[in-house]
Amino acid sequence: MVGVPARNEATTIESVARAADAGLKDLGTAHNSMIVLADNGSTDGTPTRFLEAATRTRQLVIQSGGTGTGKGTNVLALMRAALEHGAAHLILLDADVRSGEAAWIARLGSAVDGDTPTLAVPTYRRNRYEANTTNHLASPLVAALFGAPLQQPIGGEFAMNRALLEQARHWPAPASASLYGIDIWLTTNALREGHRVVEVPLGVKLHNSPFPKILSLPQQVLDALFHVTLRLDRPRPAEMDMRMSRRSAVDTEARKQDPATVAKVVKAAAGYLATHHAVVSSMFPTVAGLRVAPWGHRILTQDWPHILADGVEALARGQFQPARDHLIALYINRVLSFWDEIADLTGAEIDALLDRQATETVKAVADRPITFTGVTQATGFDRGTWTAIS
Repeated sequence: MVGVPARNEATTIESVARAADAGLKDLGTAHNSMIVLADNGSTDGTPTRFLEAATRTRQLVIQSGGTGTGKGTNVLALMRAALEHGAAHLILLDADVRSGEAAWIARLGSAVDGDTPTLAVPTYRRNRYEANTTNHLASPLVAALFGAPLQQPIGGEFAMNRALLEQARHWPAPASASLYGIDIWLTTNALREGHRVVEVPLGVKLHNSPFPKILSLPQQVLDALFHVTLRLDRPRPAEMDMRMSRRSAVDTEARKQDPATVAKVVKAAAGYLATHHAVVSSMFPTVAGLRVAPWGHRILTQDWPHILADGVEALARGQFQPARDHLIALYINRVLSFWDEIADLTGAEIDALLDRQATETVKAVADRPITFTGVTQATGFDRGTWTAIS
């Protein structure tokens, strides 16, 4: 089964369906495969456009819900459908991708062959001003907490075999896993349980920029990551020596984000930090040594790993929501500082910088006596202290 989670992606859904169909045809499996669209409340005719692709592979549309749901609702519905239809593999494709290739199907599917529970995650090359949540939250924290130096643990194009699907049906899912927290929830649970996680190179990824969602998407990702982290006994630091020359995440494209959107984000982060200055400084002692920047704090590569470690310590002390929410404000400052930091760097130099950031995060977390009590948080999700500002 190839599953496509979607909401209002009418402009790209046909090409995604055709790429999936071509990939299944090349594998010789189109006759006993399915391409399934999981839609939650599209108002632009996405399901109709999907069916108009007229693929050789059987198509199916499932409605996963509407208001109050998100990407994760669709993915979880696709996982249930894969089990119900007896699928050997489930391959997930983002509905807004414009660079999808038929070859992705074979690469992802072959990576999860066999009876050992296996999750395949992608590696891409992307515009240097994208992948911010991946670069500064997901990748370093997964390395520091779950023992895997994955380049893009929330990439979108995933694959899993039936053995992993059977395991995943028993994983506790917080509400953020029904939103944009779904990818990190899948990756970290697989790692937490010791299942096989493999990286699959997919080349360049072109899709709609997620930056306009920077005031909501990273919070959902961090929420889901924190929920799974609390099920550990202590951090599991990754062995980073073998990865220092492997990252290849930055493409030659360097398209900056919309200035009006950036200005809105800067204002929101500045307002948040002004409101919560005292508690942020107390919870994140690293902040005291930072220089001032036009957007608030100038957080450089050498600073960010210690801020992340401050956040993990706060989580371990039981400060789930404040650690999550305050870290998001600091993360926005890190993104803006990073953009300034990489202005004159090559793609390879940026990759090396991100490798160094992940390596130093592993070390910063490992150097602290952090243990988790096993006490999990309520599984609901709300924007908490961000609600009044953004």
